[in-house]
Amino acid sequence: METKWLNPGFDYEQFLFAGDIGGTNTNLALVGRKGEKYTLILECIYKSGEIDGIVDPVLNTIGIARGKKPDLKIDVCCISAAGPVSDNKCSMTNCRWSIDGSEIEKAAGLKTVLINDFLAIGYGIPTLDTSNPLQITQFPCVDGTKPQPRGTTKAVVGAGTGLGMGFLTAVNGVYTAYPSEGGHSAYFAFDADSAELKAYLTEIYGQLPGMETVVSGKGIVNIFKFFRERRGIKLEGLLKEIDEADDERKPALISRNAGTNEICREMMALFIKSYAMLASNIAAIFLPFSGLYLGGGGIIKDEPHFLKDNLFMRYFEMNYNRNIKPLLKKIPVYVIKDYSISLYGAANAGHILLNRN
Repeated sequence: METKWLNPGFDYEQFLFAGDIGGTNTNLALVGRKGEKYTLILECIYKSGEIDGIVDPVLNTIGIARGKKPDLKIDVCCISAAGPVSDNKCSMTNCRWSIDGSEIEKAAGLKTVLINDFLAIGYGIPTLDTSNPLQITQFPCVDGTKPQPRGTTKAVVGAGTGLGMGFLTAVNGVYTAYPSEGGHSAYFAFDADSAELKAYLTEIYGQLPGMETVVSGKGIVNIFKFFRERRGIKLEGLLKEIDEADDERKPALISRNAGTNEICREMMALFIKSYAMLASNIAAIFLPFSGLYLGGGGIIKDEPHFLKDNLFMRYFEMNYNRNIKPLLKKIPVYVIKDYSISLYGAANAGHILLNRN
């Protein structure tokens, strides 16, 4: 377990307990709220595979916090988890143990709410400062302009290991995030390369493939296999190394070498164009003039490829209807760079849900 005192002061209006639970790491944090600003005070990181459940780590983290402030009052606990949530319980997608909010509530004496991990990202978006490049950067339009946010509708799409998406709206300044399973909507072809890829994936899956089969870390692996099995690339040197690597390592190897290896560059281009066309569709559906946010670990690491030759934004701005193209250019496209967004989001969701109840 790793302990990080990030902002050890306790001068806040409210204290909240937040969690972000994934297959690899379990991140638990004490968060302070002052006005609309959330600050991580303490973060404890546990290896998910080395613990048998969430209750003991929660109690341990609260104990560490109260070691510095014995009279600490925590108003609510909100945990985001990678998996479906029902009746305040979550069966983890990539973890051998599950989470029961009532067990945490009973053991810690805290009102506890479980939410899906991507819903937490949605609730985290309003807490970020779009003027802070450490938290957010903006992709300029092809013509170099950067549209300013207006209205209250936001959308988010995140390509990490898998693919998630959702949207947010505000009433009286308070945002509500809505989940979606749009990552499993059908993959669509938009040029000759994507048509070939779609046909290949249809054979592999035995039915129409979903967007996640291309726009995700797993999708980059599928693109590599497509190049290997349909394009007949020679598996020598770097490409042989990628082929022999575990599937978890393949995306990073392809991205890291896209600047110098032509085949890797072509793979990343197909991935980025597919991502951009998906984002463009989401933008046309929701018209998120307050911002379309791109999350997930992959986008942060691969940002230079997205910006090169305006590749992402060129495809994002494409539309057959001349009346829609100007609307797309009015939507700010942001990249989320702060990995703590899920903890901010869980804290924000906890605060909002506590006040509603």
